[in-house]
Amino acid sequence: MTAAVRIQMTACALLAAAGLLAGCSGAVGTADGPAAPPSNQVAELEPVSGEKPGTSAASGRFVETTEGAPAESGALTDGTYPPDFTIDLTVLVGLGAPELLKVEERQAKYVVLPDGALHADASPFIDISTRPGRTRWLFEDQVQFLWSLCSQLGFTDERNANGPPNPDMLQVPRGERLAVMTFRARGRTWTFVRRATDAQPFDAAAVRIIRTIAILSWLPDYRAEDIAPERYDFGPDPYAVYRAIRAQQPATIRR
Repeated sequence: MTAAVRIQMTACALLAAAGLLAGCSGAVGTADGPAAPPSNQVAELEPVSGEKPGTSAASGRFVETTEGAPAESGALTDGTYPPDFTIDLTVLVGLGAPELLKVEERQAKYVVLPDGALHADASPFIDISTRPGRTRWLFEDQVQFLWSLCSQLGFTDERNANGPPNPDMLQVPRGERLAVMTFRARGRTWTFVRRATDAQPFDAAAVRIIRTIAILSWLPDYRAEDIAPERYDFGPDPYAVYRAIRAQQPATIRR
């Protein structure tokens, strides 16, 4: 190897190390790709001029859009909820009342505590004094939404409350359903009571509150097959063979 070749190889190596030349051919980059690593930054996409926000199917270009996005709930813009805001909601079903499919018509207990803890359970053995286990923790904006919803429906105004001071004393009449909703906020406690007979629903405001908390509790509506009688198949009759033998015997022997 001549001195000229060695000098040429050394110069190529120095230029490649400096990022100015990837090889001795004079072309920027190598056979594996560009000399500089690709950027991991996402390019900002500008809206196409003259088009409405959305996706342009004709040009195939994506355009940032807010169309169809859910509107911000009033609960998030009205400020905060009272620090002691609590909901204690019980749905009772009296004897003889029809078994219905909607979640708001099932016997259940829901408790929302100020720290966001949501306790819920649905069972025919629940009463007003039941304290179910914790189902989940609610986010702060979810508790704010509940407070805003109660305010919109009039349940935060204790002057409209029609429940007794001690709702534990309430008894559900036969054939009726009872929704007992106790609220606590700003150091005050009040109770609303709603009644429904036979297959009639509760009033719309009570239904909205019950269904909202039930959805947050992951309690769905029933299907028809969920309330159908459960029948068990224990197999064939073990005494059928003996009955057949007895039927074949003469009447004098059977006596």
